[in-house]
Amino acid sequence: MDGSIYNIVFPFRLDYEDYYWKKFTAKESDDEPIASITCEAPSPDIYAVEKLPVYKGGSVFRSSESLLFMSRDFTAGRIIGDSADRSGVYGCAMIALYGNLIRRDTLVMHGSMIELNGRAVVFTGPSGIGKTTQAQLWQEHRSADIVNGDMTFIHKDSDGNFYAYGSPWHGSSEYCLNRKLPLAAIISLSQSDECKINKISGLEMLKNILPEVMLPDWFDGCKCLGIGTLDSLLNAVPVYQLECTKDIRAVETAEKELGKLL
Repeated sequence: MDGSIYNIVFPFRLDYEDYYWKKFTAKESDDEPIASITCEAPSPDIYAVEKLPVYKGGSVFRSSESLLFMSRDFTAGRIIGDSADRSGVYGCAMIALYGNLIRRDTLVMHGSMIELNGRAVVFTGPSGIGKTTQAQLWQEHRSADIVNGDMTFIHKDSDGNFYAYGSPWHGSSEYCLNRKLPLAAIISLSQSDECKINKISGLEMLKNILPEVMLPDWFDGCKCLGIGTLDSLLNAVPVYQLECTKDIRAVETAEKELGKLL
């Protein structure tokens, strides 16, 4: 099967490429791709009726105007959609890849990821809470690199440690770097007129983090696999609640707590 091989967490083959995906092209990899996904244009029909191929033994998913036909084990699939439907192609690619990765101790977290001193910190929270703003403050005042502004892959590696990965899925931000970094901390954000940071645990931690982790139900046991990895993550990586302003005070407050981790 033709197609570019990409490395995000594990190598996979997808015959789709644009500016962001090029950053994740595998330079050298002897590993066999965990999944192979092809993209095809929809067949034109004079009656405006779209005739879709039958995909036996698998599942069909729709994202925007694109369709994904995927095998039950999420190792082979086909995206049907116009290349101009970028959100649809990206959405289908996420389903195809994450359906495989969730079986491999990997989660997707809605958050902005920065690199500082070779380690990753992920800011998470609901849309509009200021994740990218906090990342930009660290970029401005501490020369941190913003790896991704919206979506981070978090994987438990064979050494038992958790690593954060950049991804081509970057939301409305332009921050998109191909990096793998040891995950030092997760920071859940809330807006405030003053700054305060606390390490959280138990139900408070779960309440803050669970809504920001993608836990799909695409196949039997899918969600349970994700919850199992999430449980391991929250027992291994420190989680903080940061009440913050949108200025340097937020960086200084978090830095006092994170200094020993970075």
